[in-house]
Amino acid sequence: MSDNDSIEYSDKLDRRKFVSLVGTTGVATLAGCDGSSGSDGSDRTDGTSGSGEQVADVTHVGYTNQVPTQIQYNPSNPTSYAQISQYLLFDRFANFNFSRGRFVPYLIQDWELQNDQNRFVMTLREGVNWENGDSVTAADVATQLRLSMLSGGAIAQFTDDIVTEDEQTVVLNLSTQVNPRIIEFNVLGQRFMTQKQEIFQEYVDKFDGDEEAAAKQLRSFKYTDVVASGPFTLEEQANQQLLLSRRDDHPDSENINFRNYSFRYLDGNTAVHQAIGAMNVDSVFSVFAPPNVVENFPDTVQMETVPSKWGYGLIPNHNHKHAGDRAVRQAIAHVLDRKTIVQNVGHTLKKVPPIPVGIPTDDQKRWLEDAYSDFEDYGPESMQTEKATQILREAGYSKQNGTWADSDGTPVKLPVTVPSGWSDWITATQTIVDQFNDFGFDASVDSRNFSSLLGTAWPNSDFVLSAGGWLPGGGRAAFPYFSLQHQLIENFRGFTYNYGPAASSRGGSQSDVTVPSRTDSGSMTTNPKERLTTLSETVDEQKTRDIIVEQAWVTNVDLPMIPVMEKQEQTFLTTDQWDVPEKNAVVSQVRWACTWLPRQGEMKYSG
Repeated sequence: MSDNDSIEYSDKLDRRKFVSLVGTTGVATLAGCDGSSGSDGSDRTDGTSGSGEQVADVTHVGYTNQVPTQIQYNPSNPTSYAQISQYLLFDRFANFNFSRGRFVPYLIQDWELQNDQNRFVMTLREGVNWENGDSVTAADVATQLRLSMLSGGAIAQFTDDIVTEDEQTVVLNLSTQVNPRIIEFNVLGQRFMTQKQEIFQEYVDKFDGDEEAAAKQLRSFKYTDVVASGPFTLEEQANQQLLLSRRDDHPDSENINFRNYSFRYLDGNTAVHQAIGAMNVDSVFSVFAPPNVVENFPDTVQMETVPSKWGYGLIPNHNHKHAGDRAVRQAIAHVLDRKTIVQNVGHTLKKVPPIPVGIPTDDQKRWLEDAYSDFEDYGPESMQTEKATQILREAGYSKQNGTWADSDGTPVKLPVTVPSGWSDWITATQTIVDQFNDFGFDASVDSRNFSSLLGTAWPNSDFVLSAGGWLPGGGRAAFPYFSLQHQLIENFRGFTYNYGPAASSRGGSQSDVTVPSRTDSGSMTTNPKERLTTLSETVDEQKTRDIIVEQAWVTNVDLPMIPVMEKQEQTFLTTDQWDVPEKNAVVSQVRWACTWLPRQGEMKYSG
């Protein structure tokens, strides 16, 4: 590392004016955007935003853990795809607000599912231009969606074709009736206006020939000479930093009163913690920082949390003699003191799911409504050993020399497999194993390398109970179809968990499951695959809610996965020279506040 690479930015103003540490030359330079075209067509040379507010010649310093020179911006190519800078370089179709539980319009200003015609109609925001001056049009949006469809994206499952009615209107002609929320998440969610028609149409055309070859070429194209649609343009990719500069001709430029936004390369959580603590960065979009680390940050560092809708759960191997027994799974859920587990890991970073069910914590009451009180909570704040004992004894288990055994006298051994090096998961697993052993299960920590788990152990069912994600993660998990699909049919981590109703790729046979009825003393038999398929195709709101409650009940009683805790994503904003909303403001409940707030005029340089 060169001397310049390790410069300490003790002076806060100098930190903002820092622009680039060029790894090949070791030279620090300042940047500006003089001569850019304003939104009114004039050449702005007065250093003002479109509203007349002074634009400070300073740099907001963010963070990335990707080597900047390796980053590329083709979303169809997963190799070295940008991790955060694309949020400023390109406009999102729409932005999911976790507090509101819905999408906020952005590039797509309006959308409508026209059931009678099987059409999903989208209207673009007017006045948005690419940085080369071309208008962002419906043809650009259609090109990006066509590439997704042609390369096997989720929209291919319900779309016949994609057409443009005029320069502002894009229409998906649907092949079948689709639940409107599924369309929203699959069409609008996590999409940026990146694939300009002028550049990417050639890849659409390639699909008219050899589709496999076309898909391969699309996936291998590294898009680095980008044309931005967002309020910033890519100025420089150096060894240690990405530098973005403000565009004067974007509709939201008037909300941004600083000249540059950079992303410094920092390798590992510790390096990020040190940078925050020393006030060497202005924001961090996401990092794991335990409470003892956060407590030592300066008072001018504000932490925002948003639900990840993902977290630590126990994935049973349903072919195992004991983990595959519903009685044992229910006993496990009663034995777990989830509050203590979360406290041991770090209460500011995790949440206790109030009900072990295939729906994220913040969305349970929203979807279960009046049925919420019918669900078993399994004691989220205590070890319910008496209930666990009763369930096991009724199922033919008994204690022998202090250890639970089945009717054949076989001890209930429950090794818990966990990725080594995942410190918070290791802590959770150790706490769980202690609780199991206190109750009388023969439990142990089975720590293994993550690569071997992902590559062999999980796909080959080489586990009894494994730590694993009980939710699919991201905004889409707010709609229970996706989270129930993850639990009941096909989990995203590739666990072959051999649950009967699951897909064959996960060791199941898409079989029926029978559970006690929620509404009476009888039983209920259902086929989760068929019911979730019906849910995906219905536009009836009451039917949607009925199926969600029904299948959530299956997850609560049968426990195909056992929820333990839900992660909170951490974003850090500095407030010494930046005006930001109060902590936990609704506008900040997005991924990610440090890139969304500037667009909204909610993160401004205050000098």
